[in-house]
Amino acid sequence: MKVKNHSAAHLIKACGITGLLSLTAGSALASSFALIEQSVSGMGTAYAIGSAGIGDASTVFFNPAGMSRLPGTNLSGGLQLVYSQVDVDAEARYQDFLPPGVGGEDIDGKEKTDTDLLAGVPSGYISHQYSNRLWFGFGVNAPFGLETEYDDDWVGRYHAIKSELLTYNFNPSLAFKLSDRATLGFGVSAMYADGELTNALDVGLSVGSPGTLDHRVKMTADDWGFGFNTGLLLEPTDKTRIGLHYRSKIDLKLEGDAKVTGAVTQLNGKQDAKLDITLPDSVSLSAVHALNPQWNIMADVTWTHWSEVETLDIKLADGSQSVAVWDYDDSMRYAIGAEYQRNQAWTLRTGLALDKSPVPSSSLRSPRVPDEERIWLSFGATYRYSPELTFDVGYAHLFVDDPKLNGVPDNHDPSEAPTGAHNLSGDYDAAVDILGVQVNWKFR
Repeated sequence: MKVKNHSAAHLIKACGITGLLSLTAGSALASSFALIEQSVSGMGTAYAIGSAGIGDASTVFFNPAGMSRLPGTNLSGGLQLVYSQVDVDAEARYQDFLPPGVGGEDIDGKEKTDTDLLAGVPSGYISHQYSNRLWFGFGVNAPFGLETEYDDDWVGRYHAIKSELLTYNFNPSLAFKLSDRATLGFGVSAMYADGELTNALDVGLSVGSPGTLDHRVKMTADDWGFGFNTGLLLEPTDKTRIGLHYRSKIDLKLEGDAKVTGAVTQLNGKQDAKLDITLPDSVSLSAVHALNPQWNIMADVTWTHWSEVETLDIKLADGSQSVAVWDYDDSMRYAIGAEYQRNQAWTLRTGLALDKSPVPSSSLRSPRVPDEERIWLSFGATYRYSPELTFDVGYAHLFVDDPKLNGVPDNHDPSEAPTGAHNLSGDYDAAVDILGVQVNWKFR
């Protein structure tokens, strides 16, 4: 069967590659697909404690300067289980610029599906006091991540089927006490990203029979990226702490393979794919104040530089390109929380947060990352088994504004059609529950 020299034939070379960014830029649990789930004790306050000094080794991630509040050697290991419930009701059409009889017609497929998922987010940290002025720390975590998977025959299959990202961040750090009231922290990050992406290719569109010769494209890519983080912890009084933390952007130069399989053997094969992407930097300002020996209140404001992500440009070995326009906005996160020291054994926490989305409109929202504004309601507790051993538990429910897609095109080659050949609209019904456990050891 011969594939005509139609714009769709060129789309086959590049279609779906742009989605690789959603595997590398950053969870569906902080803004876009960044993962804030790095501390179970912090989750209890909806991360309102932020950079103001978490009382265990997980402060290495949120502000390494907080290690100055941890005498001796401290270990923390945690796991957060994330259960997302996402139902999708979608419809798709062929773009109007396509020939009569195809342009404007509905795309066949399943209109209702779900992407429910249970996933784990692990983290581990250590801090060590070297002297009265100097601390060393090390963290291993996953600051970015993603997993979504739709049915193979849903109407949006040309946009996305499976998107999966695993990141591994290795973060050595140190803290230096400038004075009794001020500590400076610094760390470096070495991040490894490994992802997989699949979607369908509408080969039938090139032979006048759209939707009948679907092929499948699978992409895998990986890379190492490097950055840094730095923080300042101020304690103007015995009752008040203020933390400021900056985490740098990380540049990734992804190299991977795009493999096409299907009935039209002349289209099958594998070729190299390349994508340069920048993971955004962020700034967090947090404060904690002790109202009395039992009650602490806290608040955090975090800004993320998502406007780094404008267009996604991918190059294939045969010279073709794929471009998607996201035009992300910078995003803000606001959190407040409280902590109650019930007795020597138990500390109870609660928090509330508003997490804004960087997606500027429903026409620029990707089904790979159907991000929307959310509200966090969190609860947590610490149990002190002994002076050396404590356990943290936490629970959070995320109330997600129902995301919408409004005429979102799939990827396109700018040398051909002005947009992708397929147009997707839909309504999501989403909610997220998170349950976390953490163990902390202290060695004097």
